Amino acid sequence: MGAIHTSDIIYATLSQHGREIAAYRFSGMTTMTDLLRQIRNAAAGCIGLVNVRLRNSTQGWTLARSLMLAPTAASVQLSLF
Repeated sequence: MGAIHTSDIIYATLSQHGREIAAYRFSGMTTMTDLLRQIRNAAAGCIGLVNVRLRNSTQGWTLARSLMLAPTAASVQLSLF
């Protein structure tokens, strides 16, 4: 994996249980931490283990990782008895 520059265009594809659940396009980031923070914010409705495939179309590298997404503090689960 190469460096990330602010002018890079990065595509992120999230899949869960073998199905693609989301696809995003990012730019303006300089670190992997910034990129992962943006992915977590964009995928706020997704919960559980997801596979993330990152493709930097500007520099030509691809990276695949697993990421655990947890519900945000604003999420509330209701149970009916």
